[in-house]
Amino acid sequence: MNRLVVLIVSAGTLAGAALAQPVPIIEGSSHRELQEKFCAANPNIEHVLIAPATLFVDSRQLICNNGPYKLYRIVNAQDTDDFDYFLDPPFYAHGKRLGCDGKAGRSMQTVALNCRPL
Repeated sequence: MNRLVVLIVSAGTLAGAALAQPVPIIEGSSHRELQEKFCAANPNIEHVLIAPATLFVDSRQLICNNGPYKLYRIVNAQDTDDFDYFLDPPFYAHGKRLGCDGKAGRSMQTVALNCRPL
């Protein structure tokens, strides 16, 4: 399996040298695999989530210990060739949790979402 490496580059650099740190990647090819990896992710740091676009079609949920996370996509109103993808945390959960969103073309089979601590 090929691994995708994602870097966050700091804007505050000295003499043009970029400081970078790897971002953890959550990758799942099935609903079960994605649920297992997402629920185990550290909610205190940013992640990138990579998954098949089809997992977001039927508004399914990932059931984690702190509650259900909803997977869904909607047509972007400003650009109807794109979908906005979401993985929303339970609104009633206490403590840190991840909220994820991203945008991809309608024909994309794999999508990447940015996840951030809430």
